Amino acid sequence: MSKFDADPDWGWTRKAIADLLSAGFEGGEGTIPFDLRDKVWSILKPLTDDPDPTPEYEEKYGGTNMDPATLSINTTRGEAMHAVIRYALWIRRHLEKGESAPERLQRGFEDMPEVREVLDAHLDVRNEPSLAIRAVYGQWFPWLVLLDPEWARNNAARIFPLDEQQQAFFDAAWTTYVTFCRPYDNVFDVIREQYRHAVGRIGSRRADTRGIADPDENLAEHFMELYWRGTLGLDDPLLDALWKNAPDDLRAHALDFVGRSLHNTSDPIPIDVLERLKTLWDRRLAEAKKAPTAHQQEVAAFGWWFVSGKFDPAWAIKHLGEALSIAGKVEPDYIVVEKLAEIAKQHPPEAVQCLKMIVEGDQKGWGIHTWREHARAILAVALKDSSARSQAESLIQYLGRRGHLDFRDLLQ
Repeated sequence: MSKFDADPDWGWTRKAIADLLSAGFEGGEGTIPFDLRDKVWSILKPLTDDPDPTPEYEEKYGGTNMDPATLSINTTRGEAMHAVIRYALWIRRHLEKGESAPERLQRGFEDMPEVREVLDAHLDVRNEPSLAIRAVYGQWFPWLVLLDPEWARNNAARIFPLDEQQQAFFDAAWTTYVTFCRPYDNVFDVIREQYRHAVGRIGSRRADTRGIADPDENLAEHFMELYWRGTLGLDDPLLDALWKNAPDDLRAHALDFVGRSLHNTSDPIPIDVLERLKTLWDRRLAEAKKAPTAHQQEVAAFGWWFVSGKFDPAWAIKHLGEALSIAGKVEPDYIVVEKLAEIAKQHPPEAVQCLKMIVEGDQKGWGIHTWREHARAILAVALKDSSARSQAESLIQYLGRRGHLDFRDLLQ
């Protein structure tokens, strides 16, 4: 046996046991029989006190090398803590099938006190200094709310501490939470204060740490979901703080996320949601008009709203023109031009005017090669419309002066 195959302190074996138990708590044919609950816990509980990871291990492999969430699944104690949550969910699924299920589920950790004991113990920083373990609480927080809402509410400030001296613990739990979890309304209600704290710290991420994703971008996505569902109002202080604290590229990410979400949704969007989003865009557009150069990336994100096809074409093309007049471009331009070609027959003057601004914004002249045929379709329609013909002819001549001579035949 080579030295690389050896397990000198049985550490790999202990982690493998935690992994195996986690798999056994999942549903399906391989689920551990529930009558083995006591025996399973007698194996799992010692693993939650495993020395791996040590502070020295986290100092060496954390920071810029590995984020707390990744550390948690690569250490024995971390994987054991993940298994504890899965163990609790395994018990809950069993209770759901039994008699008096609603009453027993409301009791939360009263029916699984061993879980509460472990969770409480590892929230004490004197006993548990590991950021990797704190990340486990962040990743599973919505499920902790499901398991025992009262416990989650009472311990939210311990899981996501707002004290500046414990900021590293907040960052470990919060970054993992916003990366792995969507913003459920009931969870938001429990940690609204933590959301307020996070939006106040936009841009403060330390350069010497590594993360799975950008927590500020994920926070912006959470706020957009909460807004379109109506959980956050347009004038909510949290939403105001996002727009105030976020730089142009982060505001752009927020609106881009909305547009992409619309584009990727095949089902019809409820009218009230669309109206709420239109109101949001009107507000952001008004802000952009006050200081155009500070909002160019933000308004350019309207391209995804336009190509989603979820809005009335007349409203969409009007506001596409507004966005182009401020930003000079929109993303993704090739899909935007394709969409313009689809609705050009209904709105020829607006379509050719938007195309003109997109062409002018393509300073290097490379983009036009990706949407040439759609541009031809728009110009062909516009040439047949008396209100758009002169604009189309002027644009074709402009394209010719820039070396794109293959549009000349449209004038014949």
